[in-house]
Amino acid sequence: MDVRFGLILAFVILALPVEAQQIRSATGPQPARKYNPGPPKAHNPGAEPMKCDQFADPRMRLICSDVEKAYIQGEARRQGLPTPSAELVRLPAYGSSESKRLGAACMGGTAMRRLSNGWEQLRNAKGEWLRCRDQ
Repeated sequence: MDVRFGLILAFVILALPVEAQQIRSATGPQPARKYNPGPPKAHNPGAEPMKCDQFADPRMRLICSDVEKAYIQGEARRQGLPTPSAELVRLPAYGSSESKRLGAACMGGTAMRRLSNGWEQLRNAKGEWLRCRDQ
């Protein structure tokens, strides 16, 4: 008698999780999640360059530019974006007559080249996108 009771008890204990799973899946589709994040927003960490030119001391300008470089490269790495270049190039501002003549412009800290159907982001030999300052 005790052996049969033990077998029945073991069967009931083992069958409970399966039974609970069957009951839960038999209730129909689960409700949709309430939090539905949209697609990730494009972010250009170098879009707003630091104003390192405000410092009169050349050493402070150098420190500021090093901090800026480290910040935007680290931010791009954290977000899984292409790494910005360490060097800065001087390009004319977007919309100026010189940028139209040259076919390249500085747009928000990113060097861009004019194509027949739009603009292309410039990259250096390492594949990093070029940062720029307006002339």
